[in-house]
Amino acid sequence: MKRIRLFVNSIIASVLFLSVVSCNKAIPGFAVIIDPASYNEAKAEIDRYCSLVESRGLYPYLVIDRWRQPDSIRTELIRLHNDKKHPIEGCVFIGDIPVVMVRDAQHFTTALKMDQYNPSFSRNEYCVPSDRFYDCFDLKFDLIEQDSARSEYFFYSLRGDCPQRLCPTIYSARIFPRDNETGNRYDKLRRYMQRVNEADNKNNPLDKMFYFSGEGYISESVDARIDEKIELYDQFPWMKKQKQSIEYIDHKREKFVKNRLMQQMQYKDIDFAILHHHGAFDTEYLSVYPDAETMVEDVAMMRRFMREQMREGNRKGMSKQEVMRRINNYFGCEVPESWYKGALDPEQIARDEQDDIDEENNINLHFSDFTYYHPQVRMVSLDGCYNGSFHRDESIQEGYLFGQGNGTIVVLANTVNVLQDKWADHFIGLMGLGMRAGHMAQFGAFMEQHLFGDPTFSFTPAVKTDFDVNDAINNANDGFWKKQLKDGYPAMQILALNRLRNSNRNYSDLIADKFKTSHSGIVRLAALMELSGYRDENFVECLALALDDSHEMTQRLAVNMAGRSGDERLIPGLVRIASKNNTSERIEFDVTNAFHTFDSTMVLNEFDKYYPTVDCYLNHDSIGGLIRNALHSFTTTIPTEVNTRLFDRTATQTQRKAGARALRNNPVHSMIPQLLELLDNPDEDDLILTVLWEAMGWYDLSYRAEEIASAALKTSTDERFSERVRNEALKTYNRTLK
Repeated sequence: MKRIRLFVNSIIASVLFLSVVSCNKAIPGFAVIIDPASYNEAKAEIDRYCSLVESRGLYPYLVIDRWRQPDSIRTELIRLHNDKKHPIEGCVFIGDIPVVMVRDAQHFTTALKMDQYNPSFSRNEYCVPSDRFYDCFDLKFDLIEQDSARSEYFFYSLRGDCPQRLCPTIYSARIFPRDNETGNRYDKLRRYMQRVNEADNKNNPLDKMFYFSGEGYISESVDARIDEKIELYDQFPWMKKQKQSIEYIDHKREKFVKNRLMQQMQYKDIDFAILHHHGAFDTEYLSVYPDAETMVEDVAMMRRFMREQMREGNRKGMSKQEVMRRINNYFGCEVPESWYKGALDPEQIARDEQDDIDEENNINLHFSDFTYYHPQVRMVSLDGCYNGSFHRDESIQEGYLFGQGNGTIVVLANTVNVLQDKWADHFIGLMGLGMRAGHMAQFGAFMEQHLFGDPTFSFTPAVKTDFDVNDAINNANDGFWKKQLKDGYPAMQILALNRLRNSNRNYSDLIADKFKTSHSGIVRLAALMELSGYRDENFVECLALALDDSHEMTQRLAVNMAGRSGDERLIPGLVRIASKNNTSERIEFDVTNAFHTFDSTMVLNEFDKYYPTVDCYLNHDSIGGLIRNALHSFTTTIPTEVNTRLFDRTATQTQRKAGARALRNNPVHSMIPQLLELLDNPDEDDLILTVLWEAMGWYDLSYRAEEIASAALKTSTDERFSERVRNEALKTYNRTLK
């Protein structure tokens, strides 16, 4: 870096631009947004990082945030992106940069469905901390207010008069150390930036991976984990070699898997780790209390359980005899009185509490463990809920990023709870071809998923290509992408499908043909997901085929999309899955939810026609009866709930609201005429209309979505309805519009 120049922007504030003055090459820019204190504390490391960014072919802008206002930062990012010579392709927020808490945007999340109109929930719970405010330029927000207790929080509401799709204009990432038990924020920042700067000169192709499956994740489906390894080899075909390249640990590997996992993550030769588990902001939930291995352990566990039951009864004012009688009735036998011994003894209580603490520490990985746990894996993907809660004083992602040693550079993690049945690893194969981490996260954007660390980080391409994948992203030549669709690596085929889908021409037929002919499960899955954007006959046809796909994730996500589509032509495929003897655990779970959205009579008629052809069951008639009863229950539960709550005028507002909200994850397509009739009544309860219009936005893949879009557009301009209702209807229109 030859020189630092200082410019003063007369509109906003002072901005530092670091650049090579003599550079005339039209290269993309990259913005480093940092607070003044962090820059003063780590100036040498930050300046060196800007030089590193420049050596990677990006024009670095260093922006000192003196505004402390999200709108000002966003305005500056848009200005830098519009720069004709060096438009930024991404940015990183370093240090104490304002946190935007987004309201009225739960439809952008995969799982957060917390009732923002329920006064028992705080807005910190139902709002989403998300940098999509900064990197999605086509979204529009209204400022609600800056938080009085935590001045770094700014609450915004998503507006209806903008696209209701996530499509980040630039990529972004956070480097946000905090003062906590793992150290001083500025010490951690300097140490991390030094790691980033020193790691760049190493020749490091992505050729060693590891994945982990925690307790309860996607129903602990063995089929899913078997297929995941095949999927990873599809993403990284150069790993199919004699030397082991992809390793796996299951939480059932041993009684307490925590130490084995931590030890695995401390290997220096692992490039990428994918950790599937549940989570909290400060915890990775790895396992559960282990099963007893001997009869002695069985008895000890039962006695401990009985002591806790006696204590619980005592807290409720129950007598010893009442507790014992309740327990005997529950187990259907007489439990020995001696098994309750010591239940109320202070010393025994203390021992039991300490055992609980010891087991919890052995079972799960906590933020405090990072004081001695030092992961070395370069890139980590965390599927757990809340592990990426960067707005809190401590979060798991911070532990990975700012640990001791020459360790992790990049982390993917979630700020709120997250859906298990999603394709979080959509574009990871491109990392093996040299894509920058920021681009990978940008293409697979979720509201809650964030990239932490250096977004310009990339691995050395593991194979040679005749183009730079980071440059190819901006290639607008459809012919180039058609070539990649035919000849490229599966990861490039996935990107090609995305680029063609987002071009100005309709490539539905081409993408459908790719789905039908590809031997790669992940390419078929990508094709199916791109077809969902067309919502046409090709989509329904390929969706019906995908219900029998050999790739578990393709089949699983097809089941989910079938429920969201509601097209009756998908019923036979779902009935076949429900009638099978050996369905994957997670698909079995998901097909249950899919049936919630279909007409009960159609489903049962199809079952009655199909089941007589099933010949695998020993007790054919009795099993058929059980399946039929289950299907009847699945298909009538949500309609019954909606009818007895939402449409019951004698029900309370809370009950009716719950009936409307039930449709968000269960869009019952047969009820659309009835729902639209209710929504067309301006005399209806304003809150009920708002919540119901929001729920109708979940019908974006419905075969009747155009009916909803038409009604929503009409309501959005009808001044008989309140501004709040019109705004929500406009959001639904923009979500369901084809």
